[in-house]
Amino acid sequence: MAVSHKIKFYPVDNGDNVLLKLDDKTTVIVDCQMKDCEENTDGVTTYDVKKDLIKELNKDSKNNPYVDLFINSHPHNDHCLGFEKNFYCGSPDDYTDTNRKNEEIIIGELWVTQRVFSNDLCCDGGAIRREAKRRKKLFEDNSAESSKYGNRLHIIGYNEDDTTVDGLHYVPGNTVSTFNGKTNDYLSMFIHAPFKSDLIRSKADEDENAASIVVQMQLRTQKNGDIKSRIIIAGDADHYVFEQILEKSKKNNNKDKLEWDLFLAPHHCSWSFFNDRPYENNTEPKDYSLEFLDYKNAGANVIASSKKIENKKPNPPHHSAKEEYIRKVGDSKFKNTAINKDEKAPEPLIYTIDDNGFKLEKSAIAASVGIMTSSTPRAGRN
Repeated sequence: MAVSHKIKFYPVDNGDNVLLKLDDKTTVIVDCQMKDCEENTDGVTTYDVKKDLIKELNKDSKNNPYVDLFINSHPHNDHCLGFEKNFYCGSPDDYTDTNRKNEEIIIGELWVTQRVFSNDLCCDGGAIRREAKRRKKLFEDNSAESSKYGNRLHIIGYNEDDTTVDGLHYVPGNTVSTFNGKTNDYLSMFIHAPFKSDLIRSKADEDENAASIVVQMQLRTQKNGDIKSRIIIAGDADHYVFEQILEKSKKNNNKDKLEWDLFLAPHHCSWSFFNDRPYENNTEPKDYSLEFLDYKNAGANVIASSKKIENKKPNPPHHSAKEEYIRKVGDSKFKNTAINKDEKAPEPLIYTIDDNGFKLEKSAIAASVGIMTSSTPRAGRN
């Protein structure tokens, strides 16, 4: 039987909320911005992310919804809004009928950046910090519970002493293929960032963006088979982070880890990927940012998880950033979640990955170009 994976980029204004669902039903959520279904000041109806997640996620033996892996790229509100309300915090043994009635999602394994352990976080960032600390204490106490579903934790990057704890930390250069206690035949993730220097800069500047988790997802359709699609997700990492990623990947013969078919534009299509802000003082994109984009594969797509991109302030999203991306991939390959299918009620951008590479769902393609198409060629590796 043919193997097919799915990745959804939810329309959440300026924020990130991504779901990856593999053929074997393994699920990964990267960040969340989950609001109640409502109409914003621009007359746009908020997409019901929670309802869709409950439909997509699996349930455990006690009929509790769960995700195998939740990655919080960094603890800013636009990457964790709604966490405390929609995700279960605490020992899975204490999950109650009330939690079940509220359809609170259990997190099998949690990935966080070291910066989540700071005290100066937004409300939902604080909830992630408390849950991460609970799981971390189980690990430090050598409790057998720390390796069980609902308690698993990995810190991405180095700790406050610029060191790591075996079994707890993943660092740049690691490739991970075990999630929620199970080695996966279809998915591996290469850790690009944060680097030690990112954590130092993040603390010095009091800016969690600098310590964002950056990963390259590698998707296969058979065990030990060729990679069929590569997806890079980078939170709100800026051009300084990508300068290091490019330099270290080339130095360590990891150029293949720079390749991408889908690239989630950092910081919601912000100019910070290309240069410092404000834009008016830094209008030329950095050479290394443009070089990174040249690692795109045939037919690659850039996804801006942001509000509708217009040539006006405030930003992000930044229209000049959009123009730079389009110069690299072409107008039809640049996607903005805010205008998918219906500007007043946008729906997720959904891609499937199979033996032929990746493909955007037909209905989404038709909406993005304004016409109906009978067929669309598949994109794949160079």
